[in-house]
Amino acid sequence: MTSALKEKIIERMEAKNLSIAELERRAGLSIHSVRNILKGRIKKPSAQSLQAIAEALECSIIDLMNSAPTRSDGYSPEFQTRLRKRSRLDYPDLMVDCAKKTLSLIEERSLKVSVDEYLEALKKVYFYSSREEPRKFDTRFAEWLIESQFDDYKATPK
Repeated sequence: MTSALKEKIIERMEAKNLSIAELERRAGLSIHSVRNILKGRIKKPSAQSLQAIAEALECSIIDLMNSAPTRSDGYSPEFQTRLRKRSRLDYPDLMVDCAKKTLSLIEERSLKVSVDEYLEALKKVYFYSSREEPRKFDTRFAEWLIESQFDDYKATPK
């Protein structure tokens, strides 16, 4: 787990005046699970655990993963602005790469998502991937986003 994630969890716990035990209780996690994440005993917490922690802290997983300063809604000001307004397509090659790879991740998992849901996920992946140099598809973020947003979208077997 990154120290940024650890810091975000602690920062939000302090802002809500929550103990580790209270966070575990509100998240519906087993005793010591949050403590083990914060101490690094759990190196890669599951998407379900992170989602439960985020919900208990009244934020999103993206808020916890984002290393930018926390705002009232958890996103950095730049990311908020870019998601809200009609942004220019500054990196068309990156958009094409993100579109193909995001769709591939959805198909690999046999998920049934709507066009709007796909486009919203693509938008988030594109903007997240375009934040830093080199501008390239952020596989880790895309996988996390797909797993956390579309966990219940598995196609039913025929």
